[in-house]
Amino acid sequence: MDKKEKKKYPSGYFILWGMLVFGIPMGIAMSLALDNMAFIGTGIGIGLPIGVAIEQNLKKEGRIIPASDEVKNKRKWILYALVGLTVLAVILTLLFVL
Repeated sequence: MDKKEKKKYPSGYFILWGMLVFGIPMGIAMSLALDNMAFIGTGIGIGLPIGVAIEQNLKKEGRIIPASDEVKNKRKWILYALVGLTVLAVILTLLFVL
């Protein structure tokens, strides 16, 4: 009987999911519970080590592969888009609040 090969993931995959799945919801929950939206960022700080721990465990098992150039290029453009949206949000906030 052949063993089913386990799926492999590119590096950084679980770090992203740790921040998205654990970090942002925890940050929003803390912000709402404490009635202070500044705590959204603390959720990212909680989700990041969770993602790093998951990725380190899978790296020991040999299930993390180096990211391909295509994946790196996609990540770069996503980062540019997110930085651009953040700058736009800050500018709009300053225009409408002040």
